[in-house]
Amino acid sequence: DSVYEVVRTFEGRHFGLQEHLDRLRQSAAYFYMDVPWSDAEIRAEVEKTLAQADWAESYVRIVVSRGTESVISLHLSADLKPNLLIVISSISPEPILAETGHHLVIPKRIRNNKLALDPAAKTGNYLNNILALLEAKQLGADDALLLNDRGEVTEATTSNLWIVRNGVVQTPPVEVGILQGITRTFLFQILRQYQIPHEELVLNPSDLDSVEEAFLSSSVRLIMPVRQIDERILPQCPGEMTRSLWKALLNLMAQSASKE
Repeated sequence: DSVYEVVRTFEGRHFGLQEHLDRLRQSAAYFYMDVPWSDAEIRAEVEKTLAQADWAESYVRIVVSRGTESVISLHLSADLKPNLLIVISSISPEPILAETGHHLVIPKRIRNNKLALDPAAKTGNYLNNILALLEAKQLGADDALLLNDRGEVTEATTSNLWIVRNGVVQTPPVEVGILQGITRTFLFQILRQYQIPHEELVLNPSDLDSVEEAFLSSSVRLIMPVRQIDERILPQCPGEMTRSLWKALLNLMAQSASKE
């Protein structure tokens, strides 16, 4: 079992690393797991690994596992020591807002119940997400939009959902069972800075019938426009709001890179 974070670089510098490390420790605490390395130590290992890359921009995966057991069992050894793994790979040297957008479907499979395995913890247990994505692919879509056990909209398999209705940007609250995305946090910062109307709102599938534009947010892809939800093709993709937030996010990332 493990917890992990995914960070991307922008202009060769890791973006939002501290926010990711904060969430890593929150996930570990939920998992009854200790992270013995300081933020400075993990940051140094990330930078040492990035220094070996022979490409411009990187995907960085930081994994902390509970440790290595000599016997296969659910009973954990008292002297078990966590392992730290950092994996990097190349990504597109320049972020590009996709013009085609994603097709989302609402599958039969629901999001993990918070009382069973809280989606707010970013763990290595991704079976729920994998099965939902496979179901979406079988239905000819790009990704799944999962409901919780109350029939409320939560998120896609690896990204948070945002919609725009009547000029208001809306996204489900953490309480419905989602991961508090780091890019989601930065987008809230942008929405407040530019005084763009926005709200966290519990959404039902019927609320998606009046969506003008929609997009997903994640740390590597940043913003992915949505062109279709189930059978409904959205009026705009990417919409004006999506394009504006994309530019503002890139500006924020550029400012962060210049301070490093």
